[in-house]
Amino acid sequence: MQQGLRDAHPYPRKTAAMGVLKIYDLHPEAVRETELLQTLRSMLLSDQNAATVFNCVVTLMEIDGPKSLATKQIVYGLINRLKDFTEWAQVTILEIVALYPPADKTETFDVMNALEDRLQHSNSAVVLATVKCFLRATLELPDVHQQVFERMKAPLLTLAQTESQEPAYAVWAHLHLLTLRAPPLFANDFKSFFCRIGDPPAVKRLKIEALVAVADVGNTYEIVTELSEYVSDVEPRIAREAVRGIARVALEGDGDSAGPIVDRLLQFVHHGAGYVVAETLNAVVSLTRKHGTVFANACVAAISNIEMDDIDEPGGRVALAYLLGEFGEVIPEAPYVLEPALSAFEEEPDKRVRLELLTAAAKLFFKRPPEMRAMLRTALQAGCLDADQDVHDRAAVYVRLLARDPDAAARVVGGLEQKNKVHNFSDARERDKYAPQIFDEFNTLSVLYREPAFVFCDERNAGGRVVPRAPSALDLRGGDGDGGGAGMPGDSLIDFGGDDAVSGGGAGGALGGDDANLLDLYDVPSMATSGATSVHDERTGRLEGLGGVSGVDAARAERRGSAPAVLTLAPAPSMDPGTFQEKWSVLGVTPGCASSVTGSMSLGVGPGVASLTAAQPLVTHLATRAFVTVASGGAPPAIKIFAHAADAGSGCVFLLEVVVDTASGTASVTVKSDADAARAGQLEAVVAAALRGFGT
Repeated sequence: MQQGLRDAHPYPRKTAAMGVLKIYDLHPEAVRETELLQTLRSMLLSDQNAATVFNCVVTLMEIDGPKSLATKQIVYGLINRLKDFTEWAQVTILEIVALYPPADKTETFDVMNALEDRLQHSNSAVVLATVKCFLRATLELPDVHQQVFERMKAPLLTLAQTESQEPAYAVWAHLHLLTLRAPPLFANDFKSFFCRIGDPPAVKRLKIEALVAVADVGNTYEIVTELSEYVSDVEPRIAREAVRGIARVALEGDGDSAGPIVDRLLQFVHHGAGYVVAETLNAVVSLTRKHGTVFANACVAAISNIEMDDIDEPGGRVALAYLLGEFGEVIPEAPYVLEPALSAFEEEPDKRVRLELLTAAAKLFFKRPPEMRAMLRTALQAGCLDADQDVHDRAAVYVRLLARDPDAAARVVGGLEQKNKVHNFSDARERDKYAPQIFDEFNTLSVLYREPAFVFCDERNAGGRVVPRAPSALDLRGGDGDGGGAGMPGDSLIDFGGDDAVSGGGAGGALGGDDANLLDLYDVPSMATSGATSVHDERTGRLEGLGGVSGVDAARAERRGSAPAVLTLAPAPSMDPGTFQEKWSVLGVTPGCASSVTGSMSLGVGPGVASLTAAQPLVTHLATRAFVTVASGGAPPAIKIFAHAADAGSGCVFLLEVVVDTASGTASVTVKSDADAARAGQLEAVVAAALRGFGT
């Protein structure tokens, strides 16, 4: 091998350089105990053949890591002959240059001047690698850093106009990241982000998000006008994104500047496409929550003629139910819009809608009691008998509040007290929380996936194995669903939200001890016999005739007698990663999949979690409990595992996403299943026992 590295002809030399890597893969000690690595390092600066030098670079990067090459002597030597390499070799060398920290401002300018012409290269990979070098070199020089943004705008915008879709998407993804990093610098170039007819949907979505990011006082009108055109796009995803974009612009402005935007947005309430109406209603919910009553009159007028049956998507029905409950006192037809939905409560397949219908009926009861008394009774009765534990618990809370303290119910549920405005929404926080980490991983797959590397790479980082991309895990900034998540408002202490399971003990303590156990509704006293004497006459009158929730006692034996057997997991379930990903995307997402169950929980983890440095020990532990891992990754403090299990009796499958926080000793677990709610609920105890048993 040494003879090959010293051969007079370049072909044996470059072949021998790669041969060193093969030997290292088989016998690392054999390479390190010889002078092969020293020979390769000397060839980096002395060999005249560019292909040989590049093979030496690749071999040393694989053995010692790229940082080992980020020395002044090596970096300057490679930069001086950069043009001799192929364009893909240049990309690799520029990655090394990006790791080199210049000693002072003068050296920074020397490096950038030497690489200046690479910004004009026809290969987008070379340009992006050069941009990364510029950004990394100027991080400690804020004034120069801003100038770098200005300098690289034109090359990137030019490259983004390529007809090749894949390179165009890569460039637009990086441009979008830069707009989040420095929006004012792109504000004057907002027209460059307008969508073209031939743009693929993925590029259009990036452009829409970039337009929202660069919106300011000077360009808001033109941006909103452009986004309004996209609402009529034939691609539903683009139409949804356009509505969300207009809403975000309105949410980020103040009451005065947002007025015209809201007027434009409300025009889509009566749009012909159901998905546009659903997204618009969710936007209206967000606007009323942030700006309070500023736009209430306009929003109420816009939705006053909408019927619940006119909305196909669950997210839209959730939003409409919320608005009817929140503003029902000024919407004359509100009770009668809710009435058909409440009458068909048991037939509603989506849990989120049933939860919000309960809350809307309770709110509206305190505002318009004569019209809502019978409807509320019907809703509570149906909710108490609901098979879903969340729906059952919420109905139970409302029953007990009304029975024990109607005044408190009016304050907490009825919304009769002024609520605090919402200034920051969780989706915005989720959307931007990884932006600094992704910026540090510029010109990598992290920018395209919009997630840091630890989310989709395994703990060994061997070959960059990618974890199957589950929508709920990786699409944190809003996917292509019906947009229902944004419209599920947390409007009170009682309104627990759509997917969070409620502990019976915790809620019971809040309501007054053991008598208020939410898990047993069968001893609920009649609301007519509750201590309503402490209530104002007006409020007492509202409660008269509401009566108890009839039918509960009659169903007691049936419900308890039909309880499923104890859950037993199959010892060795089989499922390939592709099937796992397909099922994960279907369960709980596909309309009409009423049998699916999805939920999240936070659990404690056993004492061994603090010593975790990789996912494998926990994977092995879960395997002993019949949970089979299909993918794992991450590093402390966040370790992620995707696993599955199966019910030995029914064959129902359970899909799990487990995110372990090694610092706090807790785990966030998301479960999706095609089992019934009762059996899926039993899995929580099994998962909790498995995690708490780790390391004991």
